[in-house]
Amino acid sequence: MLERLKYKGHNFQIDSRKVNEGDVFLCLKGEKTDGHLFINDALKNGASYVIVEKDVVDFPKEKIIKVNSVLEEMLISASTLINENAKLKIGITGSTGKTTTKECLYYLLLAYFKTFRNEMNLNTEIGIPLSILNNYNNEETVILEEGLRKKGDLEFLSRYFNLDVAIITNVGASHLEFLDSLETVAEEKMKITSNMDKGVLIINGDYSLLKELAPKHLNRLTFGTKDENDAVLKSFEYNENHTTTFYARILQEDLMVTLNHYWSEGQILDLLSGLLLLRFIDLPVDPYYLFNINIPQDRFQTIKRGNLLIVNDSYNASYESFKSAFNSIKKWNLSPKIIIMGEIKELGKYSEEYHIKVITEALNIFDRIYFYDPQENFTYLSNDKVTFFKELKKIDEIISNTTKGVIYIKGSNTTGINKYLKESDLIWKD
Repeated sequence: MLERLKYKGHNFQIDSRKVNEGDVFLCLKGEKTDGHLFINDALKNGASYVIVEKDVVDFPKEKIIKVNSVLEEMLISASTLINENAKLKIGITGSTGKTTTKECLYYLLLAYFKTFRNEMNLNTEIGIPLSILNNYNNEETVILEEGLRKKGDLEFLSRYFNLDVAIITNVGASHLEFLDSLETVAEEKMKITSNMDKGVLIINGDYSLLKELAPKHLNRLTFGTKDENDAVLKSFEYNENHTTTFYARILQEDLMVTLNHYWSEGQILDLLSGLLLLRFIDLPVDPYYLFNINIPQDRFQTIKRGNLLIVNDSYNASYESFKSAFNSIKKWNLSPKIIIMGEIKELGKYSEEYHIKVITEALNIFDRIYFYDPQENFTYLSNDKVTFFKELKKIDEIISNTTKGVIYIKGSNTTGINKYLKESDLIWKD
């Protein structure tokens, strides 16, 4: 039903404050609030229609459309649009690298097909259909980034979106607070294939858990750093002109690729999964699109200020993404090496174990570690090289007092480091 409203030119909103004239307001009931409480606000802002799942009164009847479930209506309408119009449907999941993989694939396929991908991190059972309803225009190729926070999330999405290709970037500690073990994380990630009777599954073959779980009825391809993978990252290097060159083997063919900007090892692996897919479906890579891939902001984003290189990787954090970045940073012959870091969230009972791992590895690479710890929860990480700080403005001082070398900045999004950098515009100032 919602697809008919889309074809009439309406946009869809789940936040009444964002409703503009002519929009359709979707009344979703969440854990903390209920969209039905904001119907009047949406109508005042110009909503043409309001989609509800409860009986409501005192509103113009011609504006109200009642359905059994607003969320299910969103998913059915969005999946109808995709499943009836797209010829190639690709789903991407993983503990890290989902958005980068999606953006890489988008640019690689854009050379051949009109391609749609869901916006940045609108990757949940709410965000995906909302992105499709608002932005899908019958593109023949669709790339969906699919997030996981709890058991069953990916299996639920698979009921609506019938994929031709599934890509799993890796399995990491990101979800341990909710999923308890890496084995469970791998099992849940693999459920992206639940509704795939045929098609292609591309997995990071460096993770034995994924290889063991991969359904045998699918065409299985692997990428990673180990030689037995179908696509292997052999090595990479950074060039003085702010480019990255990597050497790989894909389906027994060697290649050398030079990329615009500095890419981390993890980002190169994300790209490698996309290159593997293109090689498998026999599409040559267009050098123009490859060189001009735009990596999402705040993910290993490098800024040169004289003799100082700042690496803003503050969008989010996990043990695996720290490790990938460390493997990249140690290639730079720059001194001093400084890290400004915050905690890794959502680790649950594994928090201490993984923070000790990160600090132990950081001590081997960095000359100085600054750890944002406003609640003094991480004093067990004390070391001569580690300085704890409680106020984010300390970041200004660290950067201002450093004139050479490299400063690497990373922490989970909810630490506020990323937001602070955006609001202060600090790293962009000369």
